[in-house]
Amino acid sequence: MESSNGENSQDQNAGLGRGLGQGLGRGGGRGRQPGGFGLGPSGECVCPKCGEKVTHERGKPCYEHKCPKCGTTMTRTR
Repeated sequence: MESSNGENSQDQNAGLGRGLGQGLGRGGGRGRQPGGFGLGPSGECVCPKCGEKVTHERGKPCYEHKCPKCGTTMTRTR
C-alpha cells in the first residue's frame, strides 16, 4: 500500500519501536497460585492445636474443616 508521498507503508514503520516478534520471553508462565500447596486429592487434614487427623475430602480444602475434637480450623498435612 502506498502512502500519499509515494512510499511503501511497510517501509514507513521499519525501525520505529517494538515489532510484533516474540519478544524476550519474559512473563509468559502461569506463576504460582497463592496459598495452596497443590497436594492432590488424597491425604489428611490435621488440627494444628490438638493433632486430630481426618481424611481429606476431594474438592474441599482442609481450611474449610473444623476439628471434630476442639473446633479449630484444620490444615493440610504435607
